[in-house]
Amino acid sequence: MTVSSSDALRQTFRDVAIGMVITDADGQIVQTNGAFCRLLGFDETALCGRALTSVLHADDQTLDAHALHELLSGVRSSDMVTTRFVHADGREIWGDVHLSVIRGDDGAPAYIVRMTEDVTARQRALDERDRFFDLSLDMLSIANYDGWFTHVNPAWTRCLGWTAEELTSRPLIEFVHPDDRDAVLADRKKIFPGQSMRDIENRYRCKDGSYRWLSWSVHPQVDTRQVIGVVRDITEKKRHEAERRQLEARVARAQRMEGIGTLAGGIAHDLNNVLAPIMLSIEVLKAEAGFDAQREVLDTIEASARRGADMVRQVLSYARGVEGLRVVLSLPVVLRDVLRLVSDRLTASVELHTSLPEHLWTFAGDSTQIQQVLLNLLLNAKDAMPEGGTITISARNVELRAADISEPERSAGPYLQIEVRDTGHGIAPEHLDKIFDPFFTTKGIGEGSGLGLSTSHAIVRSHGGFFQVESTPGIGTTFRVSLPASTTPAALAPDPAATMPQGADECILVIDDEDSIRRLLQTTLRRAGYRVLAASNGSEGVVQFTAHRSDIALVLTDLMMPVMDGIEAIRAIRAIDATVRIVAMSGLATTERRHAALREGATHFLAKPFSADSLLTTVRTAIQGTP
Repeated sequence: MTVSSSDALRQTFRDVAIGMVITDADGQIVQTNGAFCRLLGFDETALCGRALTSVLHADDQTLDAHALHELLSGVRSSDMVTTRFVHADGREIWGDVHLSVIRGDDGAPAYIVRMTEDVTARQRALDERDRFFDLSLDMLSIANYDGWFTHVNPAWTRCLGWTAEELTSRPLIEFVHPDDRDAVLADRKKIFPGQSMRDIENRYRCKDGSYRWLSWSVHPQVDTRQVIGVVRDITEKKRHEAERRQLEARVARAQRMEGIGTLAGGIAHDLNNVLAPIMLSIEVLKAEAGFDAQREVLDTIEASARRGADMVRQVLSYARGVEGLRVVLSLPVVLRDVLRLVSDRLTASVELHTSLPEHLWTFAGDSTQIQQVLLNLLLNAKDAMPEGGTITISARNVELRAADISEPERSAGPYLQIEVRDTGHGIAPEHLDKIFDPFFTTKGIGEGSGLGLSTSHAIVRSHGGFFQVESTPGIGTTFRVSLPASTTPAALAPDPAATMPQGADECILVIDDEDSIRRLLQTTLRRAGYRVLAASNGSEGVVQFTAHRSDIALVLTDLMMPVMDGIEAIRAIRAIDATVRIVAMSGLATTERRHAALREGATHFLAKPFSADSLLTTVRTAIQGTP
């Protein structure tokens, strides 16, 4: 039996599993098949003659009308849209609708055929995905193989500030930090064959121009050529990791400094005991020198000995902590000795200028430590100008606001600001944030320890001040030190030519295990008008004090000695006479040692090496009961 083509088409139309509906050019339903009726829950008689819009969702009618307009106008011969229909019970039915037009002999549109596939389950899955996307605190995304986002959830906007439209309107690589782009492109090549990847870390640009660290877990769907990504903002984690590394570095640095402190402490006592007799001898020799040339040589020896003592103190002050004596200081007086020390080390090609206005404010500090800071800055400036140049030291009184201060813990108020400016080669930008780190140096081996600036920074901070640095490679560098100003006038500087304090035949007990130091102490004190008793260790000193208790006006004792050390000797002597004045001496003048001596009953402390003037001034002050 032969079946006509029209009969076959009618049978196909009736039996096909996909829903089909035919409308006229005005949108009235002419015919439907069983699949379409079952899809919407109507029978054919209830649908025929109705406008198709009566079963289309109101929100999708414009979409359908637009597709129909393009068909009827000849823009397209067929089209595909996804729209919602309204079921007989009111439910929404999603359909992928393929539209085509049947034209009459005259070419005018006669009928519109819509073949509709039920995709409600798929759409519900997409809706569930979108709800999951929207609710997720993680950043979720879908990107195509061409490298464009096709879908991102609101967490992206919360994290980066970009809207979904902005993120999907350009290639995602444009949002990646330039330094991370090569790695991202390399990872994409691994993903495309179908390989999932986890913990991919890179930086994405925020709308405000900043960058945040993101960690990706991605899974490619080869059939759809899409990549699903689950992304977390790990910026805070990265910050904590950086802080942990910094903390570990600080701990390692502290351990290294502890090792240096142990090493330095082991040699400082002996080295200072070597320097002590040199400095004491200078005063004796100066008194006997008959020519200016001899005195000039002695001044040079004294300056070198002081410099050696400063070098030991520099290591100890950073590694172990050396607490200075704080008094009100005048910058011109402090700078006078610094310039004397540095002048011999400047070459003829280096010019040194000072600009210190009158009526500079004073400041509270330790003179030796501030001199150390200025000396370090001047010597660094000299080293930065191997071919010569100009160093300028200037100072001014400033009232700083909180916004002017680079360290937040410092208070606004009056500061004395000191500048050391050079015309040297400058500091490279990548080195600026490292110059105060211990052991950091750009100098060659043997040319610098890397402790000068770190020690200076620690000293300035301990004085309540702060550093600022400005540098331009090839132009020069300016170090600016700001120290809290004082309203108290500075004490008058001692006259170098003035007579040193003299004794009045008082008896002093000297206890020191170093023969050379003990002998020079005796000589210096006797020349100044004192009677002297001597002992080589604490045990001998206690015996001497017990025998001559009524005659002894002051005990001058070293702290590190064999048999009985100075702390034990002070304790024993105090037990015999709680009123006796005691001056403790040490070549290892750490804060702990100073405090231990004062806690046990010493009234004053002398850090070795010291000059005869410092010795006699301290002894006289102690005997007179002055703090």
